[in-house]
Amino acid sequence: MATTTNGTERARTTLAYLRRQITTGEWEVGARIPIEPELAETLGVGRSTIREAVRSLASIGMLETLPGRGTFVRSSTPTSAVLTEFLTAYTLEELLSYRRALEVEAAQQAALHRTPEDVAALEAAVAEHVARSHCPAFGSAEGTARLAARFHYLLFDAARNRLLASLYAGINERLATPGHVERLTHASDARTMQAEHERIVDAVRRGDFIDAVHAMADHMDNDLVIITPDDEIIPPLRRSAGDQERIDAARVRSAQERAAG
Repeated sequence: MATTTNGTERARTTLAYLRRQITTGEWEVGARIPIEPELAETLGVGRSTIREAVRSLASIGMLETLPGRGTFVRSSTPTSAVLTEFLTAYTLEELLSYRRALEVEAAQQAALHRTPEDVAALEAAVAEHVARSHCPAFGSAEGTARLAARFHYLLFDAARNRLLASLYAGINERLATPGHVERLTHASDARTMQAEHERIVDAVRRGDFIDAVHAMADHMDNDLVIITPDDEIIPPLRRSAGDQERIDAARVRSAQERAAG
């Protein structure tokens, strides 16, 4: 039984390493990854473990093995044609609501399951300040993947839940279609987005899943929002002034209780 557990753990660690090399841009899209013996020596695992990890990433479109040429990076994020087609049945409002739920859960799971390597990758991501007027989870076709990898996709990696990550990638791919892009904007400027990213990473670093959830929920309020033809922003959640006051008061009490404890 111990051997099986160790073998499973080695497989997970190997898969996480390969995926992180891709999502951080260490292995760029189009590049050939190191050959199997090199990876096996670097990670201290058998070649069969490397092959299993490569097959897993190939199945979600991140890697592609070409006979006689090697294995190449094809996408910095998981892709699924089936999932993308499935999501066409849902409205933009529904997609954004589900994206919010995925982000909040990923923040919570990342705070619970993050490794030192995850924290280091997230810290490196937020060290590169947001240089434009919106959150790098979404942007131009040529910039989206690289920028997203610096924060949001790394957070999903830290959550250790492949289904969450795949669903998130599918949602973002659907949101990037022309019909949706023209209806989307970002509610905050780069400085606010930067501060929110840093707050989320701090909570994940400390393993505080409650702070991580609150920080991500606040970020989602200021992230992608729908805009009307008259350039009026539609809030992601319709709250009354009284509702917001109750939320703010609850957060203050929670912070005070944690500080006192």
